[in-house]
Amino acid sequence: MNTVARAGTSRVVWAAAWAAATAARGLLVWVPGHPADLAAFHAWALRLAEVGPWRFYAPGLFADYLPGYLALLWPVGVLVRAWPAAAGPLLKAIPASADFAVAALLWRLGGTRGQAAALAYLLNPAVLLAGAWWGQAEPVSVAWLLGSAVALHRGNPGWAGVLFGWAALTKPQYAAAGGVLLVGLVRGPGGVRTLAWSAGSCALTVTAGGLLFGLSPVDLARVAVSASATYPYGSVNALNLWYLAGLNWKPDTLPVLGVASSVWGLGLASAAVAWVAWRVAGRGDPALAALGASAVCVVVFAVATRMHERYLFPALPLALAAWARGQMGAALWLAVSAVLLANLAYGFAYVASFPQYTTPPWPVVWPVLSGPPSYGAAMATVLLAGWSPYAAASAARRTRAS
Repeated sequence: MNTVARAGTSRVVWAAAWAAATAARGLLVWVPGHPADLAAFHAWALRLAEVGPWRFYAPGLFADYLPGYLALLWPVGVLVRAWPAAAGPLLKAIPASADFAVAALLWRLGGTRGQAAALAYLLNPAVLLAGAWWGQAEPVSVAWLLGSAVALHRGNPGWAGVLFGWAALTKPQYAAAGGVLLVGLVRGPGGVRTLAWSAGSCALTVTAGGLLFGLSPVDLARVAVSASATYPYGSVNALNLWYLAGLNWKPDTLPVLGVASSVWGLGLASAAVAWVAWRVAGRGDPALAALGASAVCVVVFAVATRMHERYLFPALPLALAAWARGQMGAALWLAVSAVLLANLAYGFAYVASFPQYTTPPWPVVWPVLSGPPSYGAAMATVLLAGWSPYAAASAARRTRAS
């Protein structure tokens, strides 16, 4: 009887937690989001509703996003034209809904702790701030990446490539972490053929996505290069190594020890990605693959230039996936949560410091975060970037020994 009662109580607790996650998003989508980002999404959604995707990109149009997220803005644009007063909630419903896709995939990928990982994600303050409050696209890209990992783990390399392709078309910044995730999921000589199959379907998906928007592969590459050059700064409100070096909103062509900071960033990030990929590749271990991908995301965020404050986001669900499968303690995802929350709060408060973008409560937060706390958070980011690859390498050694 006690066992039955405990099981009933447990179900009630889980149901209440899921309801709380849903209610929080239902409320936050009505709170004013990031004014600059939502203004851009609003304009793009309306243009898509008016001219369709095939005529979206045009000379003189500012659009630093690839077709992946724009494809989701297209139907939302139709709804915004019908209900203009609900534009904010409709635009923010995209990442808020994607959060539940990420949670469902964490549940499936996470084994016995899957549901706990899903709820730890949904109720995480940083996740709530990035998606349902801010209105940014990060949860959508993560949903595609985790979907790709689940598909590959279940023996569907074709679908894995399709989903990875949509992830790349949404946020190409996370391709390195996603690549480490996939190479860690395959095992043995057959893994090369599996990845080749996925790469082929990914290339076809990216090509098809570009053609939907009237872009040839060359045009799509040109749009991607142009988008990456929109903010050519050492840091774009990312509390990382270059923030500590005084290069926030400063050109990443400025030299450090005689070498451009962009070159330093690319070299350090590339070396870290290669080293972590070598440690986890071909092991066929979902937990180790997720841990390695999370570490790559942290390191790239910490040392590469042109990082925005939210680019750390995928490290959190990936660390949760590793924790759910018992490869890592909770310390990593808790640390990532804290550092991510500090970065997001700083970025949101920064834009609210401009009179035309003032939204509560951020004008009160900005004087607090703009001083020494921001440098403390940047130092924490750098320390996390040193610890997370070490944790992945240690886990790889333990896995090999067992």
